[in-house]
Order: sequence, then structure tokens, then C-alpha cells
Amino acid sequence: MRMFAVAGVFLPLAAAQSAVFTHIEASADHTTLESALNKVTAVKDALADANGPFTMVAPTDAAFTAALPELGIAAADAATLLDRADLGEILKYHVLSDTAKVNPLTAGDMTTVQGMTATVTVSTDTPPVTKVVGSNSAGVTISSSADVGTTNSEEHAVHVCTDRILLPKPVYQVASEATSTFSTLVAALDTAGLEDVKTGLGLQNGGALHTVFAPTNDAFAAYLAARGIDSDTLLADGELANIVKYHILAGKVMAADVATGEVDTLYQATLYGDAGKLSLVKGTSTVTVDGVTVGSEVLAGNGVIHQIPSVLMPNVVEVAKGSSDFSNLVEAVGAAELVDTLTGAGPFTVFAPTNAAFDAYLAKVGKTMDELKADKDALAALLKYHVLPTEVMLGDATTSTPASVEGSTLDLVKTGADLTVNGVAVAAGTANKQAGNGVVHVIGEVLEIPAASTPTKNVVELAVDNSLANLVSALEEVPALKTLLEGADKHTVFGPTDTAFAAAVSALGEDDLAGVLGRADLAEILEYHVVVEETKAEALVAGDVMSFQGTNIPVTVDGAKKMVDGAEVTTADVMATNGVLHVINQVMLPPSVAETLGADNDFSILVEALEAAQLTATFGWANKGGAMHTVFAPTDAAFQALIDGDASIENKAALLALPNLADILKYHVVSGKVMAAGLTDGEVDTLHSTAKLTVTGAGSAPMINDNAVATADILAGNGVIHKIGAVLMPPASSSPTMNLIELAADKSLANLATALETAELKTTLEGAEKYTVFGPTDSAFAAAVTALGEADLTAVLARADLAEILKYHVVEGETKAEAL
Repeated sequence: MRMFAVAGVFLPLAAAQSAVFTHIEASADHTTLESALNKVTAVKDALADANGPFTMVAPTDAAFTAALPELGIAAADAATLLDRADLGEILKYHVLSDTAKVNPLTAGDMTTVQGMTATVTVSTDTPPVTKVVGSNSAGVTISSSADVGTTNSEEHAVHVCTDRILLPKPVYQVASEATSTFSTLVAALDTAGLEDVKTGLGLQNGGALHTVFAPTNDAFAAYLAARGIDSDTLLADGELANIVKYHILAGKVMAADVATGEVDTLYQATLYGDAGKLSLVKGTSTVTVDGVTVGSEVLAGNGVIHQIPSVLMPNVVEVAKGSSDFSNLVEAVGAAELVDTLTGAGPFTVFAPTNAAFDAYLAKVGKTMDELKADKDALAALLKYHVLPTEVMLGDATTSTPASVEGSTLDLVKTGADLTVNGVAVAAGTANKQAGNGVVHVIGEVLEIPAASTPTKNVVELAVDNSLANLVSALEEVPALKTLLEGADKHTVFGPTDTAFAAAVSALGEDDLAGVLGRADLAEILEYHVVVEETKAEALVAGDVMSFQGTNIPVTVDGAKKMVDGAEVTTADVMATNGVLHVINQVMLPPSVAETLGADNDFSILVEALEAAQLTATFGWANKGGAMHTVFAPTDAAFQALIDGDASIENKAALLALPNLADILKYHVVSGKVMAAGLTDGEVDTLHSTAKLTVTGAGSAPMINDNAVATADILAGNGVIHKIGAVLMPPASSSPTMNLIELAADKSLANLATALETAELKTTLEGAEKYTVFGPTDSAFAAAVTALGEADLTAVLARADLAEILKYHVVEGETKAEAL
């Protein structure tokens, strides 16, 4: 058995039969490769004949020497090559195949045992020049090739190169080449503050392996939009280095090898100390990091890249923990049991006093830190006074008096680029410490809660001061409510943050905030956030409180946390001249018509019928435009009476299968919210295409088609329900008496009628042939003036293409809505 020395330790050769290794061992030109394989025995053992056949690139000693500069290794330190952590990755990259002997090599990509591809090129020269290309575009040149194997067979191929070794692309190069996915991350790595990280992800890093959770370009775009900055501002941000380092782990961790728990990041050696850890969770089929689902896995020669759809950030508590200058603050937050609050979703702005600030405050009040911590409630209030329930970057701050999480207001004064809070300077150099749930600004004094003072602003003015811009905009759309809340009468307002309004866009089925502000039911939603009396947080106890809208708001209490209909009160008791404002983190929605029906056992069949007719969504919240409805709702007894009295309806299943079920249900619904007192005698349109209801006895005992309203005015957030004891059946459709042109006139589609006559289509649509016409309203024609680039409607009617436009609104044959 042959022996050779590695760093002074003698290692025996493995006993497993390997013709490839035997071939290398026998070559005087491959002593370095031999030593490397003996160093990384896992690779050497993998080359056993039983695991092949193999195709391998075998660099000579000269090739290893030539590669030293590329790896950042001085000639005098050549021996350190064998100590690199990525040596195994490099060796496996030289094994082009473990399933076939390929000799000669042919042009194309080959997947190496390391997992990445190497590209073979073959020139048209005579003789041809064969190269294998990895991280270096010059590749390695194959100088000779040999088939090697056992005595009885030649199973493997060894291709010798002398100019350099074959190196897999490092993490930085892999990311750089994926410009459509990682160009923003690469631009960040190219900034001055991240030279060490960029080097660590390259080839000249001493062989260190890394795992990068890499935000995509879309992830960075979302992060920039959320902060209201552009990429140039991000790349100049002093916090950028810490942001990037928070995404990188030492070592190579494949998704399959992830274990649930906290892991160290490169962040910890900088601002965040022991706090900058990532939380990994291994699920049955997914991996999450800090709650973000990990996407594609991209191999590199010195690590692995995991694609993620969000930029990861530590929370404000971790920001404070990361600096020894905040040890008193961190200790106080723990003693006041505020860690859970401040590690929540936020966003928060924390004005963070330094240790010196705490020392000065303790001397001023004549207490020790232990004495300060002993009064937990007072300490919690003091700390909450340093926190705003919104994120306010230094550049975005304005002179204002926003309420703190404690409830008392802070006095922000912005003079040019300088900001003070309660007269204490917020230094630009130590401001804007970005966190995943907000921002931290360092201050040199502890802010003291002011003595209670008489409020000077009404509820609406306080909403402005507390950055509830979307709430104020919404109130502008409901003038009567805004006027009420500016008046003298006392009210309680639960004010959703701007973030809460943004989240409500999707919940309400709208495209954007403008859609929310234009909803027909906006007043109902806002009124649900108002209580007709002043109710401070201490009076919010488990149970219900009546909203101005008329439905109850459920209140739950979890320790110090107050919840109203699922929304958390993040800032309580902002006192106004006419009541109190509580800031909440969600837009509350009163029970919809669909929810109200579902909560009443008397309407179980109606609820099933609405579902069967695919009408439930019509009465829910995710309903673009927020249409309101009045429902004359038959009870279960009413539906049962219909089943019992109609031989064609055998049972409930037959009822739910009626082909005209949707028409029957629509006949019970009137557009808009009509309370019993608002009913007037006469016919009223329904959602049914033609049938109308008849109201009698309005003002005293209203009847609907001669059926009494059993229970009136069951309120919902987007309408009202009147309970009735009969199922109303729409009358049989009568034969039409008007042609399409006459119907257009009857339906007040004057512009359409004029256009059809101008385009000489009137005669066609007055004839006996069947057509379907999609008839734009007069308002739609008015809106089309601008869309068509015309000055007025007359110009539209004079267009040469008018007939083509109108024909686009006509379908040959009769197509009813149910067939669309």
C-alpha cells in the first residue's frame, strides 16, 4: 500500500477499486490531483469502479499551479489549496459524467457530478481543439485523453488538461449572469460597503461556502415601492450592507438539508450582533425563511442560491438588540413585556434612547434601573410613548403631532432636513435604521410623557395628524359623516391605518384605493367605525358595542390587547375635543347581507338557494362597486310551503335544481338600501330582468305582493333584509311588443338610437330577424368622446367608422344573459 503526506499527516489509500484513481496515482504529472482526492476521500471513494463509468477531466500539477492566481492564492501558499472548504465541489466538477464513458468529448453541455453544467467546445481546426468551459470563459484545453479500466475492460475516460483547472461558477458569477432575476442584488453587492461579501461569494475567498436567500428583482421593486424610494437611494443607503448580509449564511445548505430552527447570518458580525438570525421552517413540501416561502434552488461552485420573493429584514427589537448602546432599552422592553408587541407586523417608528440617555433619565427621576423596571405598567407606558404606529422615515417626517402607541402625542418639528421629537434632535447619521416591521431613529434623551392636557383638535383633525390619510380621503367622500365628526357631539372613531386601507382593496374586490373610495356602501363601512359616545380603551370590554351604522361591533380582550371585530387597537385613547380616536390595523366590515342571512336559522334554505344559483357573492363584500341591496327574504317555512304546495317541486333538492331559481331569487331583491319607512306604495324594480314587486300599506303595515313583512329592517353592512312568510314568484313573461329600436328609446338610450339611425342600421334592427344588442347608456357614449379623441358627441356620430363600432355591439341571433 502506497502512502503520501498531506499537511504532515499520512493517509492510507482507500481499498475500494478505482481504475480512475489508479490511473491518476500512476501519473507523475498528477500528484496534486492525487493529493486532493486523498484529502477529500468522499470524492475519491465515489470514483470506485462500481459507481461508474466515469468521464473525468484530470488537471496536471502545472494546471493546478496556473490556477493559483485565479483562486487568489500566492505561489508560496500553494499548499492551502488542499485546505479549501470548496475543494470537494471543485473535484466533483471535474467529473463530467458518472453514467457514461465519453471519449472523444463532443460539443455541448454536460451535467457534472457536482450538479452544475460544464460546456464542451470542439473547434474546426485540424486537429480539432477540445475545451471544457466552467467559470472561466477561456476554459481548459484537453491535451490528451485515455480510456482506463480494469484488466478486462476499459470503463472510464480521463481527459488531461495542463493550462488550468476546471472551476465551477461561484455564487457571485451565477447571480451576475441571471440579470433578469438578480440584477438588483448584484448591484447591491457591487457597492462600496459590500466588497468583503462580494469577495466571499467569488473564487478568491479562501474556499468558503455560502448559502444566499436571494430576493428577486420583483422583490426589491416591492421593497422600494413600500419604502417610497428608488434603486439609487437604496444603493446609497448606509443600511444596505446589513440588509444584504441578513440574507447570507456561512456554509452550503440545500433545501433538502434544511432543519427547522434559527440560523446565524453574516449580519451578526455587524449591526445586529446575536440578534440577526433567520428563522427556517422545513415543511412537508416547502421551506420558509422568516415566513417567506423559498423558491427555486440554484447551484454554485461555492454554495447555493435560494430564490425568494421578498426582501428579509429583522424587526425593530432585533435592531436594538444588535447594538450594545441600546442594552438598557432592550432590558426595559423585556421587563415591560413589550417584545411580542414590537416584533409584530407593525409598521412602527421607534425613537430609541441610548444607554447614556437612560442613565441621564434615571439620575433625573432618582431611580435605579431595577426600580424603573419594578413598575411594569408605568415602564410600558413610557416605552410606548417612544413608538409611533406607522413607519416614518426621516425624509418623510413633517411638522405634526402624531399619537404614540401610548396614546399621548409627540411633537415633531421638521426644519429643512432636520427633525426634532419633543425638542430632542434626531441625528441623520443614526436615523433610518430599517427593520422588517418599521424603522429605528436613535435619540439622546428619554422622552417623558406629558401631563394630560385639554384636547384642541376634533376627531377628523386628529386623523390628519396621525397619518390616517386614506381615512380622511374616505370621509371626504361621505360629507355628512365628516361634518358629524367635526361637530361638537362626542363620538368614538376606530381609525384604520393607510396600510389597513391598502389591504382592504383586495378584500372588497376593488382594483385600487380609488375603487374603495367610490363604493356605494362606503358610508356604511365608515359608519361601522363610529360609536355614538366617547369610549376610552379601558371601557372596551369583551362583548358588543353598537356602531353608528346600526350593527354591533364585537369586542374581544386578550390581556392588554384590545380587538374590535378582529382589528387590533394599535394606538388607543387619542383624545379629541369631540371624542376619542383609536387607531386600528384593519378596515372593519359590518356583516354583509350574505353573512347576516347565514347567521339566521330562519333563512337556511334561502342561503342554500343563493349558493345553488351562484348569487351569494352578489351579497358579499368582494363586490366591485359596493352595490347595496334590499332583500325580501322568505323564511324556511315559506320555502317549505312552496314545496308542499307545488307538485312539480318534489323536495328541497328539486327546488334548488329549478332552472329559473336565479330569476325567482332576483325577484326578491331591490337595488339600494330601502328601510321599511322608506317603502312607498306602487311597483318597484327588482334584480329580475322584467318582473316588478308591488308594495302596499307603506308607512304602517307594508305588504309585498300582498304578503306581510313579518320582521322589517334587519340591518346588514351592504343592505337591509325584510323577513317575509312567502316565496314570491315572478309573473310569467309576456310577449314582447317592441322591437330593438323601440326598446332603446324606451330604456332612455337616446344616443344609441341616434347613432343607429346615423349609421343606417336602424332598418336592420327594426326588422323581423333576431339580434342581440349590447346597448351603451348615454353616459357611456359621453365617456367615449374622449376615448375616441373627439371634441363632442356630434363628432362621434360623424365618424367614418361609426357603423363598425355599432356593429361590434350586435350579435346575430337572440342570446339571453343566462347563455352568456
